[in-house]
Amino acid sequence: MTAQARGAATGLRSAAGRPEPKTGGRQAGGRKADRAARHAFRSRRVRPAMVGALLLTAASVLAAIEVISALFDRPAGIFPYGWVSDAAWDDWYVLAIFGALALLGLLFLLAALMPGKSRMVPLHGRDPNLMMGVSRRGLKRAVAAAAEDAPGVSGVRRVRLRRRRVKVVAKTPVHEPAGLDEGVAEAVRDRLDRLDPLPRRSVRVRMKHQGA
Repeated sequence: MTAQARGAATGLRSAAGRPEPKTGGRQAGGRKADRAARHAFRSRRVRPAMVGALLLTAASVLAAIEVISALFDRPAGIFPYGWVSDAAWDDWYVLAIFGALALLGLLFLLAALMPGKSRMVPLHGRDPNLMMGVSRRGLKRAVAAAAEDAPGVSGVRRVRLRRRRVKVVAKTPVHEPAGLDEGVAEAVRDRLDRLDPLPRRSVRVRMKHQGA
């Protein structure tokens, strides 16, 4: 075998032995990056947490004052608990108090579990250590700019950004704007595909005559 043949055979073996790129790993990394971005930009429900903390703190302070004053035989009388000794478990006001407390606890639990309305929208990525996001206002401006660049559009009246939908109300000088909405929707979809916000959103466009 000549030197050229041996070199060619060696090149074939090295090419055949080269590992194929693993797309599954990149997809898994993308899913991890999406989860990390959603977690990083998730609303922290600061206001409900502050309200709950203030209520618990106030109740604890008042209870401590009541207990300490009772230990010195000088009850403060902040809580009118004298009626408790005469109350029964099945009295309507007792059940109403328990129901109100249970409802309040359920509201705080739902506020903690359900995702809130964050000011940032996470963007799709491939690296879990590199998280990207865009403000809701910035995303609305990008959608409005894409809609304004579409043929037959003179301006954008309103952009509503929902969790899984984007609604655009655009102005046009055309009296019968039949079919223009699809062109605007396609332009908005193209802009969203470039930014790739999470989660993916459908696009709905409504055209209005400029003089209306």
